[in-house]
Amino acid sequence: MADVSVGLLGLAIVVSWWPSPARSGAAGGWGAPWVWLLVAAVLAGLAGGVLNWAALLPLAVFMWLGWWAQESASSSASSKWPPLAFGVMALALALHAFPWFHRVPVFEAVRLSPDAPPFALFASVDKALAGLGLLVWVCRRCGSLPEWRAMLLATAPILLLTVALVLGLGVATHLIHWDPKWPVQAPAFLAINLLFTCVAEEAFFRGLLQERLAQAWGASPLVCWLPALVSAILFGAVHLGGGWPFALLATVAGLGYAAAYARTRRIEAAILTHIAVNATHFLLFTYPALA
Repeated sequence: MADVSVGLLGLAIVVSWWPSPARSGAAGGWGAPWVWLLVAAVLAGLAGGVLNWAALLPLAVFMWLGWWAQESASSSASSKWPPLAFGVMALALALHAFPWFHRVPVFEAVRLSPDAPPFALFASVDKALAGLGLLVWVCRRCGSLPEWRAMLLATAPILLLTVALVLGLGVATHLIHWDPKWPVQAPAFLAINLLFTCVAEEAFFRGLLQERLAQAWGASPLVCWLPALVSAILFGAVHLGGGWPFALLATVAGLGYAAAYARTRRIEAAILTHIAVNATHFLLFTYPALA
């Protein structure tokens, strides 16, 4: 049942783009398909030990705060407190502050590159829930095919430059080297990394933090670049656990993700740039890093 819960939660994230956000508010509101999939994922998680019953309280509070933030943003009496409270709760979930959510092992420690340490993959359900809530309640998203087309055209050069710069710096600093591969774990890694990692991180750092800073600081040429810079620096800071070189590389990557978002003001641009970097790293270079 744990695998079923992870699969249903990933599917809820995918279908949160339908109905179109442009037509239906927060992806269709409480009756949308993503809500029913979320409920099914939670029930399967409770049955499979992924969640304890106590986890329902912070999850319910988080989703209610998201609804409150969305309602506040659409009303004439807009307040900064609902988005702030929602953001704090999302950060708490992403940082595993509640002990009632359990990581689900996807594959055990394997050596993906001959000169890299063993790597194990886990699906963090609490982080994915944070990403889903941020995505449906606060993130600016594409709502039509013309918007998707415009976003992709605007994102493509930034995506390619970010991939080349980040992985080029990784090679130059001897963190990684060329190592093309397609291990049997690739489909699981790419799916979990996209839906449970990239969506959550970009929804928080770009969809919430960068967007709110841009709204607060305005479009003045003197400060328009600051929201992107702040989100990139904070993104790098949360990767300090991997050491200073890795954190600096994450900051450079964050600048690329922030630039993609700033150019389009659509969360899909940042998510696609992020997964492009991670997928290229996984498939073509040492993963996770040289031992």
